[in-house]
Amino acid sequence: MQALLTVGVRKRLGIAGWIAACSLFAISSPAQRPVARITTVVDDADRTTIYGTHPVMARTEDEAGRVPLGSKFEGISIAFSRTPAQEADLQALLAAQQDPTSPLYAKWLTPDEFGARFGLADSDIAKVQSWVGQHGFTVESVSRSKNRISFSGTVEQVEAAFGTEMHYYKVNGETHFAPSRDVSVPAALSSVVQTVTNLSSFRPKSHISGRGPRRVVSPDFTSSQSGNHFLTPKDVATIYDINPAYKAGYNGAGQSIAVVGQSAIVLSDIEHFQTAAGFAVKDPTLVLVPNTGTATIRSGDEAESDLDLEYTSTIASGATIYFVYVGNNANSGVFDSIQFAVTNKTAPIISVSYGLCEAALGSSGYSSLNAILAQAASQGQSVIVASGDSGSTDCYGETGLTSRRCGLHKYHILAGGQRQRPRQLCALLYS
Repeated sequence: MQALLTVGVRKRLGIAGWIAACSLFAISSPAQRPVARITTVVDDADRTTIYGTHPVMARTEDEAGRVPLGSKFEGISIAFSRTPAQEADLQALLAAQQDPTSPLYAKWLTPDEFGARFGLADSDIAKVQSWVGQHGFTVESVSRSKNRISFSGTVEQVEAAFGTEMHYYKVNGETHFAPSRDVSVPAALSSVVQTVTNLSSFRPKSHISGRGPRRVVSPDFTSSQSGNHFLTPKDVATIYDINPAYKAGYNGAGQSIAVVGQSAIVLSDIEHFQTAAGFAVKDPTLVLVPNTGTATIRSGDEAESDLDLEYTSTIASGATIYFVYVGNNANSGVFDSIQFAVTNKTAPIISVSYGLCEAALGSSGYSSLNAILAQAASQGQSVIVASGDSGSTDCYGETGLTSRRCGLHKYHILAGGQRQRPRQLCALLYS
């Protein structure tokens, strides 16, 4: 049960290989609560740019007009940064949680404990809420971990608050919208603002529908009619020697897995697969991320989620499977699903099957990703990320982007919150 199970064309089927190793505990924070950091008057005339918030895919030569000022966005988020002292404290905690000789070994935090120790001070959150409200936005939520505030509003409000313009861009035959330049915030808030998210419709690609060398999706498996061979869950168990674990009583019972996606699914598709593969029907629990729109089927994304749910629910037949997905808002994506699964500690295992060209990472987005993964690690959540479909070719076919060596991300989180340096995990998963 030591190795991550990977299957040539469908690498993420190895979720079951981790199940026995994952556990959850809670620990109360010995550190003092966050101190107030916003100490000057919030003045919109004195502004600071948040670099890396303009997607590099949104190029001037691809502009296709302004987004109407009355258009409405839900789920806009400001992600809050940690102070250097908080970051040092977190790194020390992560090291202790993974040190078998430490009294903090495997003593995982809850999201509320994480917020009390590493989040933004309540007084600062109130000041950010006040500024957001002054610009006419409607606050939707403050995360349990006190590191993000979400709100909704119009394009006109976005442009006035964040000092940018919202433009359309025609890229690779698709029309997207994004800020025309990096956003800015009042200087008084800049010390607590890590990034502003969900102002763009450039979304990660599933490893079925994304760029690069891909396979033709087929609903058949191990077909005696076509002669083609497709791996069933029982084939995977044989090839990767899971059967001894099954015989020892390990089938995922007592554990849970969160599969993240950006499309609704049809439950009968999962049920038919389970039946055809020789398993009892067991539906996943569907969790639509709030403020991301209504549940909608998206071609490609649906197929990705079907595949992930079919194999996690059969390889780990005893586990509880959650499907955390976003609705039809164009500015919402799988990263909202990941953020929700971490902030709410939905499950100790999170399965991700999305990628994006590493060159598309902005500096603020890169920092935000690491912040999310670090929180997951402190909570004992294992984030298992697809890496075998395209290797380092997520940049293939992306206009204006240069492929670089993969593995920039600081955390590749393994079972029980363990970490290792990533190897060839092209962009891991962030935009």
